[in-house]
Amino acid sequence: MAEIETTSRHSFWTYVTFGTYNITWTIPTATMSLFMFFFYHTKIGLDPFLILVVTFINTLWAGLNDPLIGWLTDRNLKWTRKWGRRFPWIAIGIIPQSLSLIMIFAPPGTVSELGPLPVMLWLILSLFVFDLFITLVDIHVSILRADKFRTETERRKYAGSWGFFDMLAQILGMMLPPLLFFFGETILSYTVMAAIIAVIMIIFGAIFVFKGAREDKIIIDRYYSREYESVNVFKGVWLVLKQKSFMALYAGYVAFLVATTIMTGMVAYLVTFILRDPDAMIIYLALFLGGALISIPIWIRVLKKMNNNKKTYIIGSLILCCLIIPLTFFQTDIDLMIIMFFAGIGNGSVWTIGIPVLYSNVQDDFIVRNGKNQKGILIGTWAVISLVTAFIDEALITIVFISTGFDAGLADYTALVASGADVGLVLFGIRLLLGVIPAIVILVGTLIFWKFYPLTQEKVMENKAKLAEIGF
Repeated sequence: MAEIETTSRHSFWTYVTFGTYNITWTIPTATMSLFMFFFYHTKIGLDPFLILVVTFINTLWAGLNDPLIGWLTDRNLKWTRKWGRRFPWIAIGIIPQSLSLIMIFAPPGTVSELGPLPVMLWLILSLFVFDLFITLVDIHVSILRADKFRTETERRKYAGSWGFFDMLAQILGMMLPPLLFFFGETILSYTVMAAIIAVIMIIFGAIFVFKGAREDKIIIDRYYSREYESVNVFKGVWLVLKQKSFMALYAGYVAFLVATTIMTGMVAYLVTFILRDPDAMIIYLALFLGGALISIPIWIRVLKKMNNNKKTYIIGSLILCCLIIPLTFFQTDIDLMIIMFFAGIGNGSVWTIGIPVLYSNVQDDFIVRNGKNQKGILIGTWAVISLVTAFIDEALITIVFISTGFDAGLADYTALVASGADVGLVLFGIRLLLGVIPAIVILVGTLIFWKFYPLTQEKVMENKAKLAEIGF
């Protein structure tokens, strides 16, 4: 097997500032995972099935919008020679991406005031705007990541920075919102919370734009080489869908995100309806994220020692699967705290390895297989992942809530009891969504990845050699 490259032309600050992008992406997605369903279900009073309908419509929109954005913008324009192909789009989208989060948490009224249709239309429009700009930015960041960090050494080094800032973003996205409810559990509190988080996103987005997102002459020169010739959009989508490495990683990572999004979303239900102590949310999220943060250097060391990206990812996923099952069966605050901490350690493996390492390997594979370095269509297709995730996780939540009789508009445990619902059954449904159901989802995704992902370490290094032959 070829030796791992040990050189890097990037400074320490390039790795650090590139990693700050994670805050501008992970904070809104973490906040959405934690509160969007809960907010519209319990505060706005929208039925879970109607939330699912909105999510389905938005998923269809993304299925068209995201690959099209990738295809339309993955070409040389008048500014490319000076600014690069990725940087201008990133700079254009950072601020609208941040501000669109406010729109989601600022509906004009509740279902009881306006009726369900106006609320649904507001949520659909908000999600359309949010997806448009977050996709515009994320597509070009994802491509730039693979173009900027070319060697396995660079990608593993970046994985540490990526993991650190991703954990920091998760902490900010999950722990800040409960601290920002200055006006109690009101709609205004959620709007103010979203506005403060948008400001944080803009600050870190500016750091990323001014340093990490810059494209140097080496990268820009590649845009004018022959391998950057355009590919037809429909042909491009077909090339992506038949790429085995892409589809296997996509399936595995969708499963991981579905599971963690369900778990994250259930924390608000856990502290509101089971523990009946909303202030405890910060403690449990801190333990979960603390375990993940501590595990990052451990998983980086394991990855380097094993020198096998696929195997390390599978081991980490299976460990995570085993560690989250007990979340369904906890009995006391103490054992719940312990379980949350160790679940975080397992979660750190997939966070650290999936995107910065495996995803970049898949992009390399796409170039080698097709002889063209136009990855926009691939990244655009990948961008649909968050919407597919949202649809699947909200479908599972909706099925469980409808099956257990958990009606919309029940803001706390007292309201749940007064509703006449089978309280024990509703609480058991929340428990299943915390542990057993996410574990099953992760296991299915891991098995698909293990069976079909073709990029052994030997194949990864073989692709590196072929990229070098074509001057990339």
